[in-house]
Amino acid sequence: MKEVKSYKSILIQFQFVLFFLGIFLIQNCFDLHSESKQESQLQQSIYLIDRYYFWSSEEILDPETISKDQWLPIGNNSLGFKTKEKEFLYIKFSDQFIRQLQSPILYSEIAIETLKVFQGKDIVYITKDLDFIFPHLIALNPEPKGNIIIQFQSRYNGFIGMDREVIFKNHSQALIDLFMDNFLKTFFAPILLVLSIIFLGFYFLRRKEMIFFNFSILLFSASLIEVLNGFVGFSLRQYAAYIVPITFLNFTFFPFALLLFLISVFPPFFRNLFKLIAIIHIIVFTLSIIQNYESGISFLNSEEDYNWIVVLEACVAIFSSFYVFLKGNRKLREIIIGILIIVITGLHDTLADLEIINHQLRIIHYGFFLMLGFFGYYVFKHYLELLHSINRMNSELRIKNKELQRLIQIDKDLALAHALQKSLLSSKYNEDDKVRIIGFSQNLESVGGDYFDHTKDSMGNWAFLIADVSGHGISSAMVAAMSKMAFVGAGPYLQFPARVFHLMNRHLVGKTKNLFITASYLFIDTESYIATFSNAGHPCFFLIRNSEKEVKQLTAKGKPLGLFSHQSYAEETVSIQPKDKILLYTDGIFDLLNEEGESFGEDRLKSLLWEYRFHNIQDLSSILQDSLFRFSNGWKHQMDDLSFLLVEIK
Repeated sequence: MKEVKSYKSILIQFQFVLFFLGIFLIQNCFDLHSESKQESQLQQSIYLIDRYYFWSSEEILDPETISKDQWLPIGNNSLGFKTKEKEFLYIKFSDQFIRQLQSPILYSEIAIETLKVFQGKDIVYITKDLDFIFPHLIALNPEPKGNIIIQFQSRYNGFIGMDREVIFKNHSQALIDLFMDNFLKTFFAPILLVLSIIFLGFYFLRRKEMIFFNFSILLFSASLIEVLNGFVGFSLRQYAAYIVPITFLNFTFFPFALLLFLISVFPPFFRNLFKLIAIIHIIVFTLSIIQNYESGISFLNSEEDYNWIVVLEACVAIFSSFYVFLKGNRKLREIIIGILIIVITGLHDTLADLEIINHQLRIIHYGFFLMLGFFGYYVFKHYLELLHSINRMNSELRIKNKELQRLIQIDKDLALAHALQKSLLSSKYNEDDKVRIIGFSQNLESVGGDYFDHTKDSMGNWAFLIADVSGHGISSAMVAAMSKMAFVGAGPYLQFPARVFHLMNRHLVGKTKNLFITASYLFIDTESYIATFSNAGHPCFFLIRNSEKEVKQLTAKGKPLGLFSHQSYAEETVSIQPKDKILLYTDGIFDLLNEEGESFGEDRLKSLLWEYRFHNIQDLSSILQDSLFRFSNGWKHQMDDLSFLLVEIK
């Protein structure tokens, strides 16, 4: 089913569009201030006065000495020319209009060259500022001197002279007009700066959200462009050595900041593309600065060199925006609209600077308002989604905390079960003057189903039991505890292995819930050196005798405990000798795997026992433990509980 937008969502977007239409209308209202005096301004415009120019290869200290026939008329709507290398340009026009003004000034919107202004023979204005793009307000003598002559000396490759409006005005009116024309920029800049600080705070609160950091940088760069490109920049002209480089560097940095923001928003393919373009942007700008280093860096000349990368970035951004839009990524629709607005307006002004299209109106600032509005809407929406996700995460965290508390309690219970199981087992080392015993157990989990036991009767004879409950974990550990109790109950019959298993089986049948126990039992008469043993479905045990040719296997028939009632078990006997060693073990040793998936196996165990048969029992036990540990790479490939009991006859 097609998703239907909620009324609230549509209303928010509608209000958002109305807000920016209102900003646009406010800007136009401010422009009406000057439009209301359009007729009077046209009467004051230098373009309505006859204008003349003269080129000179040398500086003329008194331009009044230039003869009339050397002055050439300038065509309509022009006060500038293509630069001629190492030549001075002089422009002359009448100053008779200043009679109508109380405090006359010559207002020039842009004159980027170093210039001198003569009123008659008097020098009324000198500037040596390089790449100065802010207006000039040139105070004039209220008494006409006949002509105003301006001397230009430019190192800018593209243009020399004055551009756009050049008007005679009253000084106070010029300041008011300049402020009103740039009011919205001046007002908007601190708002952008505050928003930049806010989103920087969002970034520090959520360090992984680079979108906030990149958007903060973009806002900061936009605030500098807005504040320094108007009335404030003009007011700080005494600091032009600092303001001009900051302004030009920021003009170059803003596209880079925009790329950083797009990198944090767009899909991976375009993200990598924007990263590549960002690197190219930095390289081209650096090379253009180095190339145009002549008695100080010329930013305007370098701008001519790197404007093409801005055009390339614009084309890529437009293509990628349309591609993502056509793919139907609804989450990025505000970003796409914002990108198209700023890219198209910026591309228009860049192409105008390159004189590819005719300049009518600079629209980049309108693009700023709309772009940052759409971007801001997206980031705030992203922040709200983030808050909702944090709330969801908090809810999930509370649930996880409850689950964690439950798991902690389970761990405590497991630790207690482990301690209880250890208390049920016999010690891992024991000996007297006839027998020495060493045991080892490695559970797959905290508790397991393997256990061994050894005890003496009143005559000093030894009984040994090793058992393995099917499965592993808590249930197996509980059955192992039951089995231990059953073995303790068979204590009066230790010298009869078959009787011990019969009694244990009778106590366990019907109580193990489909679990069963395999076991080996060995009774050693220390006076006669006769060992009697029985087996309940368990692997055989090994007799290691130095005088034999190989390890001897000892086994007897019998089914596991806990499965069948009235089960009988066979008994076997074997004579033993001093220095004999006997190994009882569980099948977890055979099931142990290495990294290649090979099992330890019975043959490997027998070979190990035979190779180290002459070692004492402590060394043999350590060798066996270490071999198992290394084979499984630190028990990483253990598949089941494993245990062994090593007995040595003294």
